[in-house]
Amino acid sequence: MDIFFLTNAFNIGGLEQLTLETMRRLSGDEFRFHLCCLKKEGNLAREVRSLGIPVEAGFLRHKYDLPGVMRLAKTLRDKKIDILFLEPGRNALLASEALRPLVPIGRRISALHATAKLSGEKLFRPGVLPLLKRLDGVVTLTRTQRDHLVSHEGLDPSNITVITNGVDHEKFRPVPREDLPLHPAGPKEKEIGVGIVASLNPIKGHGVFVEAAAIVAAEIPEARFFILGEGPERAKIEDHVERAGLSGVVRLLGNRRDLPSFLPHLRLLSLSSYSETLPISIMEGMACGLPVVTTDVGSLRELIVDGETGLIVPPDRPETMASAFIRILRDPERAARMGRAGRKRIEEHFTLDRTVRDYADYFRRIAGGAA
Repeated sequence: MDIFFLTNAFNIGGLEQLTLETMRRLSGDEFRFHLCCLKKEGNLAREVRSLGIPVEAGFLRHKYDLPGVMRLAKTLRDKKIDILFLEPGRNALLASEALRPLVPIGRRISALHATAKLSGEKLFRPGVLPLLKRLDGVVTLTRTQRDHLVSHEGLDPSNITVITNGVDHEKFRPVPREDLPLHPAGPKEKEIGVGIVASLNPIKGHGVFVEAAAIVAAEIPEARFFILGEGPERAKIEDHVERAGLSGVVRLLGNRRDLPSFLPHLRLLSLSSYSETLPISIMEGMACGLPVVTTDVGSLRELIVDGETGLIVPPDRPETMASAFIRILRDPERAARMGRAGRKRIEEHFTLDRTVRDYADYFRRIAGGAA
């Protein structure tokens, strides 16, 4: 079965990371993957190529580049495409429509990892929803996300399959603190690390995290706060940190590919988002045995058991978030219990092995004609 993933650029993100792991685990005689990037390759394409998976890029050279679609069609014309797996953006969806009369395509599918936008407007840009409705199948991450997309966005429930995200719980695992050497980018000796792993964009609410850090640092001077990720808000966050007098207390580390070795150095992991669905970063933290503190948005209550595996707080409430941080950091026994409970919950419900098996079954059903 030949599966082509079509995207603008294959950059670090939840959908892309899951796609990469699915390719890594399923590539073989039954499933043969291909990656087509309409614009630049992106920063994850090298890992795809290292798996022996073909990568093509650079078809669209400017906005409304109709010849670019013809370049893509020429590349794909002689390929066998059982499934065209689309990034749910307008470029990929429009390109797939243009390809239909030009290239034999078996089935077209997409996966939605978002639930809502920051300002509350509709999730999809104009023209995207009708294109999604023309696909043979759409995957969502959770039941609550599916229900929201049906009731608020107008997706057809009969065309949706829920495949819950999962984490590699063998790679992300607890490490006894006494076995941890100091990490060059992590907390120093006697420092207490609190982390957030999220792209630096407004919907992730990093300002709330920084304000909570200021409150906690006044109570627990040895606390240090680590922001992992990149994005358009970096300069704004750096300015916020400096104005709050937190230089050296809050550290921006950018994108990192060493999270399995970095996360166990933290005491807890957080998300301050205004909107989420089922964030893989929180799963990774739980798999490493960390208690978590997140805002009460999206489908996080399907992942976190409040008070048992972590604490859930209202969004845009830095004082409440800081209080949750302090309660956990000042009670190591409770933190350890939460960490063990979180690890157990990942092992029982949110493993990458199960997610990849579900995707393999889904590919077989779709390719066989049953959406």
